[in-house]
Amino acid sequence: MSALEETLDRYSKRSSDTEKEKQERAERMVRSAVNRWEGFDGIDCEVLPKGSYKNNTNVRSDSDVDIAVIHEGLFYYNDSALGEGDRVRPAPTAGKYFDGPGFRAELEEAMCDAYGGDCDTSGTTAIEIAENGGRVKADVVPSFRHRLYYYAANGVVSYHQGTRTWRTSGGWVVNYPEQQYTNGVAKNSRTGRRYKKMVRILKRVENGLVAAGNIDPLPSYFMECLVYCVPDSRFNSQGVAPLTDDFTGVVRYIWNQTKPGGEAKEWLEPNEIKALFGDGQKWSMEDAHELSLRAWQRMGLGG
Repeated sequence: MSALEETLDRYSKRSSDTEKEKQERAERMVRSAVNRWEGFDGIDCEVLPKGSYKNNTNVRSDSDVDIAVIHEGLFYYNDSALGEGDRVRPAPTAGKYFDGPGFRAELEEAMCDAYGGDCDTSGTTAIEIAENGGRVKADVVPSFRHRLYYYAANGVVSYHQGTRTWRTSGGWVVNYPEQQYTNGVAKNSRTGRRYKKMVRILKRVENGLVAAGNIDPLPSYFMECLVYCVPDSRFNSQGVAPLTDDFTGVVRYIWNQTKPGGEAKEWLEPNEIKALFGDGQKWSMEDAHELSLRAWQRMGLGG
């Protein structure tokens, strides 16, 4: 096995068993804090793990958990794709915390009551619970259900269900974590489990590039998105070829498709709903192009 292959094999590993136990403990503690908080009496709240933790794309020593706490008392929606006669007319709601600031304030109280000084509410999106010897850091995100309505192929009105989160800096963020999870599992199966290995490798390479001062930090999810957009045919689905072959092919494909005017402008996130390079994203095609170039150079993949 070459030195490069040994490095990629090491980079492809999941969180260690010890880190996994700490991740699961952090999730259980957040769930317990929500369930016992009296302010949520009479409100159905779902605790939904998401992100790299849920999708099993964490890398060692980078194992924070993302947890959405979802208020199930109502849903927000976007029905702009529907004709006037099919527009949504939701029933009136009653109760409390039916707005972003109100629900966040109550969740902040619940988390601070449970974690004291380890609870940081200064973030614009997540409430951060600091790590300690027994758990990893947890980002707790107060959320609501969100429905994106559309016409199915047979003309029937349908919808994608996601989550909607209010930012203290203003505005809302809509994500589709359950579709992301389902699609990621399917792609990993189709590619002989190479998809998630490539994601972990690219995350580790990006961490190294940032530490060396070669690029600015990029969100962990971005690496997952980029690898997801690489066609299944570029992976060795039998799992017998060297990881070097797959990683070279993945990086080359991303670099070629993110050139100015490249096909990457049509790429979707792993949820296959949101545009990867649409408005409001924290990254650009240029970021992807630079990342792939720097990754190629750092790992010595060739000319």
